[in-house]
Amino acid sequence: MADYYKVNYKDVPTEDVSGTEGGVSIRWLLHKDIGVPHFEMRLFEFPVGAKMFPHRHSWEHEIFTLEGEGRITVGDEPVDVKAGDAMFIEPQALHGYENTGSSVWKFICVIPKRD
Repeated sequence: MADYYKVNYKDVPTEDVSGTEGGVSIRWLLHKDIGVPHFEMRLFEFPVGAKMFPHRHSWEHEIFTLEGEGRITVGDEPVDVKAGDAMFIEPQALHGYENTGSSVWKFICVIPKRD
């Protein structure tokens, strides 16, 4: 990788996300294949009513809502988020997502680089 890498999100193909309903998509904006040393950045798009079922990982999540509204349930606690909200989720925390608004919910999610 050069000293930098730049991409427009519209140029990154979408992928369907397993463990979801309602057409959730992901775009891997910055990822291990381009040589990032520590973190990967993803853009999620949840259509109205879409959900990602509860799951857990060994890694943390940093989430920033760009537009729309959603609910992130961590354990048994629902947390409502909207554009401009940032949230941290601990490793191993059970978490799920749901678009609770009337438009697409878009958020950036940063995770440690996968091996």
